[in-house]
Amino acid sequence: MMRGALWLAFLFAAAVLLALFASGNAGHITIYFPPYRLDTSLNLFIVVVLGILIVGLLAWRTFAAVLDLPKQAALYRRKQREARAIVLLSEAVEDIFAGRFSKALKAAEAASVNQALSETAALLAARAAHRLNRYDLRDQWLSKIQSANKQQARLVAMADMQMDSNDPAGALETIEKLQKGGARQLFVQRIALKANQQLKRWEEVLRLSHSLSKREAIHPVLAQKTVQEAVAKLVQEKSTDHQALLAIWKNLPKADRKASRVALVMAKGLLAVGQQEIARGFIEESLDDQWDESLIAIYPDCLPSGSTTLSLVQKIETWMMKYPGEPTLSLALAKVCLAQKLWGKAKSSLQGVIKDPKTKPLIKASAHMNMAKLHEALGEPLEASTHYELAAHIYASS
Repeated sequence: MMRGALWLAFLFAAAVLLALFASGNAGHITIYFPPYRLDTSLNLFIVVVLGILIVGLLAWRTFAAVLDLPKQAALYRRKQREARAIVLLSEAVEDIFAGRFSKALKAAEAASVNQALSETAALLAARAAHRLNRYDLRDQWLSKIQSANKQQARLVAMADMQMDSNDPAGALETIEKLQKGGARQLFVQRIALKANQQLKRWEEVLRLSHSLSKREAIHPVLAQKTVQEAVAKLVQEKSTDHQALLAIWKNLPKADRKASRVALVMAKGLLAVGQQEIARGFIEESLDDQWDESLIAIYPDCLPSGSTTLSLVQKIETWMMKYPGEPTLSLALAKVCLAQKLWGKAKSSLQGVIKDPKTKPLIKASAHMNMAKLHEALGEPLEASTHYELAAHIYASS
């Protein structure tokens, strides 16, 4: 509004100045065309010259527009074809998400006629062909993508589709080509994680799990489960080499070391090769952080044969104060005391487990078994037999 008012004021001012100039201008022009002579005022001469310039300019623009008509018509037709191709691409995308893959393939194929959008259409056609399990046709469409700026999209799509068609080796080969070009997308790393899991390349699974977890590109629960699986498989592969097991542990982040499932797998592996002291350290580090029944169940196995140390007893008693009312702690204490011939303490702990109403049946059965062993060690066969029978009854009914 303000701008229009200013322009109107400017035009009025210009009109006033022009009127003043024209009224005050007494000049005239004489043009000789021998034997003719033309006399006119300077004002009229200026108006005529300006008129001729304007008419000439309009005539030139009209002539240029007429000459440009074929080019404009071709441009219009090209824009119409592009608009039609864009509509077809939109339909192809919608059909892919809606699961109408045959329609999506036809729409993408029609859109590929347009040169500017042909490679984008080829990507969509390849995706639709893949969903139709027409892998040869998929590869044909992907091979049509040749421009450098579309290679990353082609390779990412290919890796994803190869993984989806149960070809992890091919997916990793494609990802290697991507990484040579400097690509490090999180989506590609997730594909690589799945491929390495299928190929049982557990060290690479661990590396990728930690990388994705740091960047919050994978759910924490899934990351923990993947790490536990990878550690378990690595421990299984290297079960006879405690140095290799220690190397696995050292390469784990602190958060993973404290995870009870990981500590359990590592401890079992080390116990199998006679490394009780190291296994004990793993279990204690995890149980100091969080409670886990399965960890305390194997803790008594960390006591070397013939050992007289009371440090395990003291550690269990510390946990009993931290995690009160856990029957498995009392059972573990009893087992350690039995191994060190602390009969009185072992018996009172086992009695507590057996009498505790919260004790699970299998834990109670284990307590009866250990009580039977205690009585055997004390030369009391009748009492031992009674507890064996009680344990057998619980196992039979569980």
